[in-house]
Amino acid sequence: MKNELKVADCEEQDVLILGAGLAGLTAAVEAAAKGARVTVLDKMEPMVGKKVNKLYAPGGAANDTYRAGGGGLSRFSLEGPIDELLERHQARGAGRVDTVLLRAYLERVDKDCRWLRDDLKMPYHNKNGAHKGRVLGKGPAICSFFYKLCAERGVRIFFQTKALKLLTEGTKVMGARVRSKEGEFDFKAKTVVLATGSFTGNQEMMLKYVGPDITYLPLITGSTYNTGDGLIMAAALGAQLNNLTVCHIRTTDKLLGEGPSRGLLNLYHSGIYINRNGQRFLDEGISDSDTIGNAIAYQPDHEAALIFDDKARALHREEFEAYPHKDHVMQVADSLAELAVKIKVAPEDLIKTITDFNRQVQDGQALNLPIPKTAHALTVDRAPYYALYPVWPGLNHPLGGLKINTKTQVLNLENEPIPGLYAAGSIVNWAFGKPYEIAGVKTYKGSYHAGSSSGFGTALVFGRLAGKYAAQEALPI
Repeated sequence: MKNELKVADCEEQDVLILGAGLAGLTAAVEAAAKGARVTVLDKMEPMVGKKVNKLYAPGGAANDTYRAGGGGLSRFSLEGPIDELLERHQARGAGRVDTVLLRAYLERVDKDCRWLRDDLKMPYHNKNGAHKGRVLGKGPAICSFFYKLCAERGVRIFFQTKALKLLTEGTKVMGARVRSKEGEFDFKAKTVVLATGSFTGNQEMMLKYVGPDITYLPLITGSTYNTGDGLIMAAALGAQLNNLTVCHIRTTDKLLGEGPSRGLLNLYHSGIYINRNGQRFLDEGISDSDTIGNAIAYQPDHEAALIFDDKARALHREEFEAYPHKDHVMQVADSLAELAVKIKVAPEDLIKTITDFNRQVQDGQALNLPIPKTAHALTVDRAPYYALYPVWPGLNHPLGGLKINTKTQVLNLENEPIPGLYAAGSIVNWAFGKPYEIAGVKTYKGSYHAGSSSGFGTALVFGRLAGKYAAQEALPI
């Protein structure tokens, strides 16, 4: 890792990588393995010697790799034939899924995780005698591991160095102009890989593409240091941007904990979500974390309550007992009127909503309602009554971004590769989905929820591909 930047450092490298998250560092290791001279630039400080922020803590200096726990093979092993997974992704992505890119991902994710664990020797927690858990040490371990690996393989990394614009000769990208504390420099390269993250921390872009409801959420659980730098630079060259309105939003509680859709994985399906007006606003039986988070983002005061009764609690007793800090985040009452006061809802509104809901519950469904519950419907009629309140939405990051092909080449508006330019990580449109509405409520269900996908997995797979193909273009045979 380099501390001071000098003019001599800018002499032409084969592959220049902008961004030192998992995608950029993976690309660097892969490109170096192909024999390329590789330089990585990142505007932040190195992520070593720092404490892990709580996963849901607002903002923070850490990039996405630093925050990540990293999935093991138990998470990314394929859950069936690839064609079946593609169909599931297509359904969950509202029919707007790039099946070509998705197939490339599904064909590689398992072996790339094994490459990370077995070939590179990334340390994983042991679970049941095998490396199935998360990366040992979580995000800081990922960063430190790759910093060391890059040093061993001759990859240079310059931190606190911000890319300002892409350099071109004709239509070909040939490097980047950057700024460090020593001044501005032009890094010349044969190919460039963009791995600069999304635009969570760029309020102008958030307002333009996502809108004020999500831009002004009270919590940002992703990195505010992701300010869309690579997207802006690529767009200036005519790069194609896709699905920028789609966001990854997680639920959390008032202690910034896991939230019900992660901490109560089964119980939350059995309950009902209520907003400040005492109304349901989504189908809880089939909703997942992002659907719930996005829906709550459009509710009054950006908050909701998950309500269930003692009958539902008894069905998932162990899960309920394991949820942390229940005394602080769980409201309990002997009547619905008492519970309504505790969650700041008019008692008559809550009682009417639950009474109407209970009347419609039959065989695990409640279909004849303005917003039906199509699965896991249970009456809410046995005291004591419980409410996880408040449930808040936290913005992790937008899911749209640059359009790439299976070689991770950035495509222009005519779907042609921009010569010399590659991209990987959350700068890329990797969710392959679009927003939709349930009873007038804007929400989103990402196709990546169909299994075997996440930001960690896509950064790894497409980062490795970007390093491979960027090196091949830089070093033609």
